[in-house]
Amino acid sequence: MKEHPMKVTVIFLLTALALSFVGARDFHEFTNLKGVKIKAELLEMEDGIVRIRTRGRVFKIPLDTLSQEDRDWLAEWDARRKGDEEKLYYKDLIFQDDFSKDGFGENWRHYKSESEVKDGVLIGKTVDINDHPGVDSIRFEGRRDMEVSVRFNFAGSEAERFNVWFDDKDYKGSHAGHICSISISPTGGSISDAKTGNFQNEIYEKRKAGGELDEETKKMLESKTARFDLKLEREKWHDLLIRTKGDQVKVTVDGKEVCALQSEGVAHPTKSVVSLTTNINDVQYDDFVVKAAPVSP
Repeated sequence: MKEHPMKVTVIFLLTALALSFVGARDFHEFTNLKGVKIKAELLEMEDGIVRIRTRGRVFKIPLDTLSQEDRDWLAEWDARRKGDEEKLYYKDLIFQDDFSKDGFGENWRHYKSESEVKDGVLIGKTVDINDHPGVDSIRFEGRRDMEVSVRFNFAGSEAERFNVWFDDKDYKGSHAGHICSISISPTGGSISDAKTGNFQNEIYEKRKAGGELDEETKKMLESKTARFDLKLEREKWHDLLIRTKGDQVKVTVDGKEVCALQSEGVAHPTKSVVSLTTNINDVQYDDFVVKAAPVSP
């Protein structure tokens, strides 16, 4: 008996759909921190637990027991399924520190800082706030488009504010090579283009000498900073994510985008220093990660 054309079409579509689901299954060879390997189907990842299936059995594996290569692969997998294409853009891991070891690693540098690593966190401390806030920084080969993430906690009564600075140690056109800055306090924050704004040499030196800026310069500077409001609980951990891409900076706090700034100085091609600057004391930091977009050929 001859099949009805509509029935044939439905069977074909159902078969194609079934095959697409089979093709969508993700298989990967996982390696734990002891070097043990297992090839399995990835089912789910949530709350630091990875569910896999192998030989007909399902296993739950803590994410932190897997190799760094697997964690990077899983991060990309997670970003793709959530449609977070921006996260995939910043592929190159520049630096990370979860402060699980005693003391600072050799990559850290300090200026006017008495910060310490204790009980698994970085505790920001300033020598003398009337002189300069304490700076804890890392240096690397310069990149243009950067992603910085860090958990933070305003843990004491002196904890007022902190800044994440992007600088270029070799740039001479702005004070201290400042390129841009993100400021966070319990009640608000800001994004500033320092390179073509307040820290541009001519403007910085004039202000330092007590000089008055003309109206045109004042108006120009207004466009170099974007401000935003926050309501953050003290003694509680929060998440900060900063992404620079071209001449734009986006800031996300606790998973919500709170502000963006577009300004020419942000597009500086060789940001080579990222700093945590603490005002005054006892801002705590954890899970500090710096990534960058791959350099174009």
